[in-house]
Amino acid sequence: MKTNLLCFFVATLFSLSSYAKHNKSSNNLTKKNALLYADLPNFSYELNNGPSDNESFTINDGLFLTRPYTVTAPAGYEVYVTGSPGFADQIVISGAFISLGPVPVYVRLKAGLDTGTYNGNVSITAPAKTILSVTHPAISYTLSVTGAVTRKETIWNSGSWSNGLPETETIAIINDDYTTETNGNLISYNIEIASGKTVIVSNNSYIQVKNDATIDGTLIVESTGSFVQVNNLGTFTVNPGGISKVNKLTTNLNHWYDYTYWSSPVSNTTVNSAFASSNTNMRFWFNAANFLDVLAEVGNTGTYIAGHDDIDDNGNDWALLNGNTILQPGVGYAATHSGSGFTVGNKYPYIFTGTFNTGTITTPIFYNGDNDDLDWNFIGNPYPSAINVDSFFAANTGVIASAIYLWSHATPPSSGSSGNQVYNFNTNDYAIINGAGEVAGGSGIIPGRNIPSGQGFFIQGLTNGNATFTNAMRVAENDANAQFFKNETTTDANKIWLNLSSNNGVFNQALIAYMDGATNGDDGSYYDALRNMSGECASMLYTTIAGVPNKKYAIQAKNATALNSNEIIPLEFYNSDALTSQFTIALDKEEGDFLENNPIYLKDNHLNMLHDLRISSYNFTASTGEFSDRFEVVFTDETLAINTNDLANQLSIIELNPSEIQFKTNLENPIESIHLYNTAGQLVQQVKANKASALKINSSTIATGTYIAKVYLENDILLTKKLVKQL
Repeated sequence: MKTNLLCFFVATLFSLSSYAKHNKSSNNLTKKNALLYADLPNFSYELNNGPSDNESFTINDGLFLTRPYTVTAPAGYEVYVTGSPGFADQIVISGAFISLGPVPVYVRLKAGLDTGTYNGNVSITAPAKTILSVTHPAISYTLSVTGAVTRKETIWNSGSWSNGLPETETIAIINDDYTTETNGNLISYNIEIASGKTVIVSNNSYIQVKNDATIDGTLIVESTGSFVQVNNLGTFTVNPGGISKVNKLTTNLNHWYDYTYWSSPVSNTTVNSAFASSNTNMRFWFNAANFLDVLAEVGNTGTYIAGHDDIDDNGNDWALLNGNTILQPGVGYAATHSGSGFTVGNKYPYIFTGTFNTGTITTPIFYNGDNDDLDWNFIGNPYPSAINVDSFFAANTGVIASAIYLWSHATPPSSGSSGNQVYNFNTNDYAIINGAGEVAGGSGIIPGRNIPSGQGFFIQGLTNGNATFTNAMRVAENDANAQFFKNETTTDANKIWLNLSSNNGVFNQALIAYMDGATNGDDGSYYDALRNMSGECASMLYTTIAGVPNKKYAIQAKNATALNSNEIIPLEFYNSDALTSQFTIALDKEEGDFLENNPIYLKDNHLNMLHDLRISSYNFTASTGEFSDRFEVVFTDETLAINTNDLANQLSIIELNPSEIQFKTNLENPIESIHLYNTAGQLVQQVKANKASALKINSSTIATGTYIAKVYLENDILLTKKLVKQL
């Protein structure tokens, strides 16, 4: 009976919901793992849609031994039995419950699993039990389970998606032509383009792929479109017969010899292929290892003095490109368009065909030692999408300075601009981006905080190493790639942009930013970006920092707390044009609560004039020279409160004859000195008085015209009045 009883126990101990398929009465069931053939297959769900449906098996201890059963799920699964709190990795079924009869146990794949297969064994155990001196052995069985979490797939065919719009975790299979302009931006996990089908990423649109791209057909990215891959380990594969290319347009070119700064968004393309429309004799790369600047040229005369002018001293930095050279990712290149068939003002197409660059890309950075030069390196965005400047700065701290210089060719080359050629471009045309903001170059276009695809740029090297680009820097937005070199800065900082322009084509811009993290000193290029001085710039506006000699800043950041109604921003102005020119200083824009809600004045110290830049631009004339104390930006008119109209009316100026002008005041304070300025702000005559109420000056050497007279009285009273000499 003992044997028969044991056989009965074994035969009725464990049964499946699929019982009819298996013979449970065999004594083989006493063998370990004898139930492996009795599995529960096909647990599955699409990613992010778990858990799976339930499957079940039954435990039946026909001997009613009232012993507990422990059920343990394999990795990725969970189990449940009626009366328990819920699904769990392991459950214990009490002996009292078991003794009531067959107990169904439910199994499922957990929610939240990543894609993949999930195979394993459910473990069912119970301890040995002794009744009436008969020991019933412990139970240890396993039940195999198989399953998978799959990724959603959707197929584009005949103008619609088979399984809904693709999302970040969806595989998009393109089985028909697709254009983002018509069908919309596309986001997917992987993208597969079928043979014979064409996908076009139109201007101001994007495709974003989290992981891999497989191209059996054709993928075309237009000039301001973006193709973005997110995971750094994602692959871009072009199979035989497939084509991928990026179409880029230059900016409007005014001359065939206007350079465009390029960087290849694809790999394994040659100079002759990518720059097929360029002048073969005007295609260059920049050998930063050869750049050394310890001498400054005087004009473009070939005469040098000790100093720095941002130009390589022996001219071996720019190197001509061989047509068969393969363009390297992350390297900058410069090329002019061909003069053949050139039309002024046109944009010209350049096509980069090859496997799209993705993942981590490095490019060498060279530093020639601590000799106070700026160690220029010419690199570029290596991807078929824009990259974010701030992400690029953060990833390359300590290797490069945090200021980017973008060429915006606006001024024709001149024999007066310093450089290693007879005619050199004006480097005032560089647009600049740093941590504090952005300023326009000669084109007048303020860059944004994204660097477009195909864009080359200059940066300063801080050490010998590598600049690193990663997919984390890439941007997928409709307009992220919209300018080949939009401003979307959002900040609590106060910023003011000032433009200098002239009647002979000069344009440049200065930015002063008040922001957290900056001081009123030189905080490095992330906050304070220098002007590129590699050329005799015709005219320029800039700021300086006290205690920092010989540095001219295009962007200067100051501490946020420094801005109040008493703040004074000194502006310096330089003009190298031998002919007196007409200039304009204008308020381009301002940001921040203080600057948007307070007056902004330009003070001309030479003419003692205060001008409200919110009302209009300020016009003036200037001859050759550097004017370090002429202009200031102020935010209150109290600095000139003493010069009211009523007070000025107390001064009379009478031209007695061609050689004599009389100055007379009705105030009790006697005259101490008279300063006479022309409209260019130049001091024409200065006369000291012997504290008299009237004074005559010799005007025989003064030409007819308009002048500004500044008359200083005792007790520091200043009277300013216009003088028109007619005789």
